[in-house]
Amino acid sequence: MSDSRLAPVDLNSIKLNVPMPFGLVDSRGVLLALKGFVFQTESILVSLANRGSGFFVDFSDLSDPQLRVAERAYINQLQKKLRDQGPLGELSKVQVSYAIAASDEVEQKSFDWLDLIEACDSMLRTRDANFFKRRLENITAILTHQLNVNPDEALMALFYLSEKGARHYSATHCLLVCVICVLTASTVLHWSEADVDLLMRCALTMNIGMVDLQDGLAKQAGPVDMSQKFLIGEHANLSVHILEVFGVADQDWLTMVRLHHKTILEPLQSEFDSSRLIGLLNRADIFAAKLASRISRAAQTSSVAMKSIYISAQAKTDAMGAAIIKAVGIYRPGSFVKLASAEVGLVIRREGNTTTPAVAVVLNRDGVPVVAMAIRDTSDKKYAVISSVPSSTVKVTLNLQRILDLSRQKEYIESPVER
Repeated sequence: MSDSRLAPVDLNSIKLNVPMPFGLVDSRGVLLALKGFVFQTESILVSLANRGSGFFVDFSDLSDPQLRVAERAYINQLQKKLRDQGPLGELSKVQVSYAIAASDEVEQKSFDWLDLIEACDSMLRTRDANFFKRRLENITAILTHQLNVNPDEALMALFYLSEKGARHYSATHCLLVCVICVLTASTVLHWSEADVDLLMRCALTMNIGMVDLQDGLAKQAGPVDMSQKFLIGEHANLSVHILEVFGVADQDWLTMVRLHHKTILEPLQSEFDSSRLIGLLNRADIFAAKLASRISRAAQTSSVAMKSIYISAQAKTDAMGAAIIKAVGIYRPGSFVKLASAEVGLVIRREGNTTTPAVAVVLNRDGVPVVAMAIRDTSDKKYAVISSVPSSTVKVTLNLQRILDLSRQKEYIESPVER
């Protein structure tokens, strides 16, 4: 990295169980940990630092405000050393402090989901085993933290970006499937941590054998041709082959990736753990795919997507599909709904009842975009949800950062209905 501007990071300033305010690289500029990565134990922290001959931060790209704060603090330290007229060798001892970058001086923003999608896309496209393993570790750690802190933000960001046609279709899809699986398994089905961890790894890697194809198909107006059909049919086996080349030896992981398109009837009643996990992964995959937009078709409505996993081919209620719907909500974050007030809003947060989410108004009762997005309590009859609204019919451009900030806002704004 010839254009890198690397500065050493003070290892002692890094706190455990707190997301990193910036990415960490090794002495050559090779990425060790993404922004947001959480060190859970000191042994992991020290081991990774030793591997990279210490931790460094790369100041080549200062688009991140937290990096700008860290760089200013670092430069101030260097200038102070120069003013003190001490030995020049003292300059080499100046380090970037995590504490300064994570302090209240830094403008706190919502987690950058676009960054995570980019990181996931890089992981899926790499053919370097070490890079793949590091990225997968980082992404699962970041997702785990985000789902603990604000699961509604995760659902809203990924559902919204998926429906609006994200730049990296494959990466966005696998992250969304991962979030759906984790929330369903942990909060509704109460499965073990080992099962949840396995589901995360499988969801994030199940399509590693067709990333280019999947991204291309999302932008393709016409039908798939014969060669594309063949590749679609073989992608699960190719994904397994790539994982094996990367050194994955976990047979449960490989089996689930190989069979993630297999339809298992009544998986919750199966005596086999693999059937239960594959059943959830398969239904989450179908659900997320139907809610994603492509050039060839708009995202399907929530009712159609829910029916696809709730009603089986035998016209029976599917308990696994019902668990997914309970986890994400009948009116899921990131979807648009019409209210009894005649307003149209974006679901920003699930509440105790899956039919009464928190909704941010985006169109007033006359269909005009609003300036200030009031948050409505839909358990109040005058703001009750009347129906879902296809995202393709809502002709308004929303700032992702702004709506993510709203998802963390707990107060309802009972402003008058706008005319």
